[in-house]
Amino acid sequence: MSEIDLKCTPKVSIGPLARLGTGVSEWGSRALLIADKSLEVRAADIQDQLDSEGISTILFAREGISSDTETLDEALSLARGSHADMIGVLGGEKVLSLGRLVASTSRSILSAADLMSGRTPDKPGLPILEIPSSGRFTLLFRNEALLNDSQSQRAVLVPLEVPPAETVLIDTSITGKLPVRASALSMASLLFSAVEAFLSPRSDFFSDIQARSAIRTAAGLLREVKEQAVDPDYRIREAETAVLAAFSTGLTGLGPGMILSWAVSAASETSKAGVAAVLLAWVLESPLYAGSPKLKELAGLIADSAEDASDSPAGEVRSLFGRLDLPGRLRELGVELSNVLQASAWAVDILGAERPDLNEGVFREILDLSS
Repeated sequence: MSEIDLKCTPKVSIGPLARLGTGVSEWGSRALLIADKSLEVRAADIQDQLDSEGISTILFAREGISSDTETLDEALSLARGSHADMIGVLGGEKVLSLGRLVASTSRSILSAADLMSGRTPDKPGLPILEIPSSGRFTLLFRNEALLNDSQSQRAVLVPLEVPPAETVLIDTSITGKLPVRASALSMASLLFSAVEAFLSPRSDFFSDIQARSAIRTAAGLLREVKEQAVDPDYRIREAETAVLAAFSTGLTGLGPGMILSWAVSAASETSKAGVAAVLLAWVLESPLYAGSPKLKELAGLIADSAEDASDSPAGEVRSLFGRLDLPGRLRELGVELSNVLQASAWAVDILGAERPDLNEGVFREILDLSS
């Protein structure tokens, strides 16, 4: 299998777990490894790799682990008590956010509630090793992390300082174990982030180059996922596309639709990838991007061919997702509208001054139509 190194911050490697000790051993001799319990076998492999580099590890694994205040306080207590020199994290985007929050806060005296209220750590964070289990991490090139309140489920996006060291390892042998549907949902979420980077008011010539490529490739990979998901070459292209999409998002910032999907996911305790798959077409039809001169081009990027594309990117998304039997309504995910309406206000709060033209009503309408 080919290996790829991108020389950037963070250091991103696409390759096998055997490479994760490269450069990490200089961070210290004690690591706290955070992982979803369903990935314990892979976590054990990581522990063995770190042990071979002279790094002792403590594993913090929970069923359905997420980036919520209760779990964060528990993980912070363990990181501080074990005097961890570094944090390793294996999982999806919520678990990766949890790892970032632990790494940034463990040397300070702050609690999860302090972060929810807007306080920031007063001491440098720990180095962090991130291993996305789906190969995808929207915040890869952004110093932010998602956090939700365990009681109210309110979601916030916490700004973070640049860590002293950060390595991201995308191991395609891990993503290759995902079921086809999980892979398709993950790629649908990746497409969502690239689409919003392309349509962003902050986009420019350079970011558009990355976003166009990510959109076109993500749509193509979705068409191939049922037949090709087990192919190692497919997984490498998937990882490359995930990095490209994250890079375009790193340049433009998170889009309002993606932020809404995170808020809904937190409110309903539902998969963010599933919510994103539902919301993408509805977001494209909403006032969020109405009148964008890029909509017609976007439809061509998503379609099988630009010549056969309609003028409707939302229509192209529905056609693409329909072939894969992906959910088209929130109710198909078990999400009740009454339980997620508060996510509209959370999304507005997260956006803050970034999009003063948007209000809670715009997001409520999207949720109402998509339910």
